[in-house]
Parts: sequence; structure tokens; C-alpha cells
Amino acid sequence: MNWKVLLIGGASGSGKTEVARAVGLRLGMPWLQVDDLRLAFQHSQVALPDPQATRDLYFFAETTHVWRQGAEALRAGLIASSRALLPALEIIIANHIDTDAPLIIEGDNILPELIERSRLRPYVERGQLRTVFLRESDADRLRTNIEARARGTAHISPEELQTEAEAKWLYSQWLMTEAGRLHQPVLEARPWETLGERIILTSR
Repeated sequence: MNWKVLLIGGASGSGKTEVARAVGLRLGMPWLQVDDLRLAFQHSQVALPDPQATRDLYFFAETTHVWRQGAEALRAGLIASSRALLPALEIIIANHIDTDAPLIIEGDNILPELIERSRLRPYVERGQLRTVFLRESDADRLRTNIEARARGTAHISPEELQTEAEAKWLYSQWLMTEAGRLHQPVLEARPWETLGERIILTSR
């Protein structure tokens, strides 16, 4: 592999975590969940330089009955909270490339526009930073996957769960459009049995 950092993006329920673990084991590389970074910020009550970015970062953690909002508004919240994390992700990526410490990073907060940040453009041009986005084409399957994980869904109603699934489906469609606009590879999540191998082949 020529790359030093591989980013695996896609909406919740598209299989990122499992495939990142599998690819990491296959290649002998560590992997990181962006959720770790987001949760650390929220638990530490970090204030970002931009007050609006701080509000965006805590939108889902601090909004009462957040999944009762409309799916379109929730998609906007997913995009905004992801943008709030871009500077932190940028410095983590740059540090791992500069110190020759290969890493796989996965998360639904990885946005295609991350590669456009000035610090990261040279790494992209040299092939040291690669991205791949996973698409789950079946909205019902995405909801089933979210339910199966049972992460953060124990205390919400079936109606709220449906809204969450709809919002994340809309977010997934937005991510795929943005990935296409920026000429970044998009892979179908299924069949899952071949996903790890397809990611490795695509990132070469």
C-alpha cells in the first residue's frame, strides 16, 4: 500500500466499523473510530473557536427529543456536526502521515470535502491519503442495520427510530453525491463478504 491513512466513510449502518476492523487485521494496521473523537469532545465539554461549530458539535447530544425533528433538519444537523470535527480530523491525519504511522479511520462524520482542506491536499496528490465511501442502496436495510446495532435506540419510540433512519438515509444520499462531485470512490456495502477485499483493491 502506498497510502499512510485510509478514510472509510458512509452513513450509520453501512458496515464501516466491521470492515475497518477486518481491513486493519488483514493489513496489520490500527484503526480509529471518529466516534471516539466526537465522544471525547462531548464528554470533555470542549468549546471550539467558532461558537456555532460548538453548538453544531453538541446538537445531537444536547437537543431534547432530537429525533422528533424532521428528517431534513436532522440531515442538516449531521452535516453540520461533521463539519465541526473537520479541523481535528485534519490534524490527526496529518500527524499520522508525517510520523509514518499508518492508520485506518472510519466514521459517518468523515465528509468528502475533508480532502479539500489545505493541509491535506499534498497528501492526496502524493497518494498518501486515500478515501472510500460505502453506500447502502436499500433504505429498509439501513434501518434494519441501525436497529440491529441497538446503539442509542433503546429510549426512543418506533416513530423516532423511523425518523432517525430516514435522516441517515438522506445523509447517505448527500454523502454519495458529494463523493461523486469530488471524484472519490464509492463502493456498494453489499455483498459484505467481499467488501474488505474491494476496499483494499480500490485503495491501491
